[in-house]
Amino acid sequence: MRDVRGRVVLITGASRGIGRRVADRLAKRGAILALTARSGADLTKLVSELNAAGTQAEAFPGDITVPADRARIVSATVTRFGRLDVLINCAGVCSFGEFGTSSEEIVRKVLEVNFFAPAELIRTAAPHLTRSYETAAGWRPAVVNVASICGRWGIPSMSEHCASKHALVGLTEALRAEFVRFGIDVLLVLPGLVRSDNLQKHLLRNDGKIHLNFEGAQPSDEVADAVVRSLLKNRTEAAIGFASWWVWFGKRMFPRGVRFFMQRKVWKFARREKAGG
Repeated sequence: MRDVRGRVVLITGASRGIGRRVADRLAKRGAILALTARSGADLTKLVSELNAAGTQAEAFPGDITVPADRARIVSATVTRFGRLDVLINCAGVCSFGEFGTSSEEIVRKVLEVNFFAPAELIRTAAPHLTRSYETAAGWRPAVVNVASICGRWGIPSMSEHCASKHALVGLTEALRAEFVRFGIDVLLVLPGLVRSDNLQKHLLRNDGKIHLNFEGAQPSDEVADAVVRSLLKNRTEAAIGFASWWVWFGKRMFPRGVRFFMQRKVWKFARREKAGG
């Protein structure tokens, strides 16, 4: 078990959704929180609430796709708290629509937020995480990447999202081996479709050609619980929720079945769309 009491944890995307709920849970376990997101007002409000409840927390607003912001956030965290022990990459963006009617701008936007930003944030944080391992006997720092089951199997109408999450999954697996010599654990969480705050409002596109049950998606609280559990129990990889676990397990045991299921979703939507037209 990893004890986070008194440990400095940097969480991205902390102003809402999974990131905010992870912050709430780690606060109750005594972690020191460095929180970042683009929404400065929401972030400041959250930090005020946490501080009022006795948690040591600080807001570092910024856009993690901007190199200068990434460097400032990590540097300010270390300056404020003296070290960095855990990095949790929760920030993300999604696009729901056909690849053929998408654009280069959307592809690049999704990859910037979901892959390049966390990748470079890990690179920036790595020296500080290494120092955490070297200076605290018995403690192992960690990076927790919140990806998606889309990173294990491509989902129709979510091509850009799948590409970014596949990239993040691959990076996580490679860094897990590379960072062994630094004493840093690299963990992976794979939720399914998450019923986050105003999910559909924050989609870059919302005109996909398959049926997705946004209302029936798994709640952010469930994913946040899994993120914290993975960190505490040092779980290398965790598929969260029945649908996510089914795809994760099915890819290994019944890949043809999963492929047929995905294709069937496309054809069923096409038939309904044709009948409605």
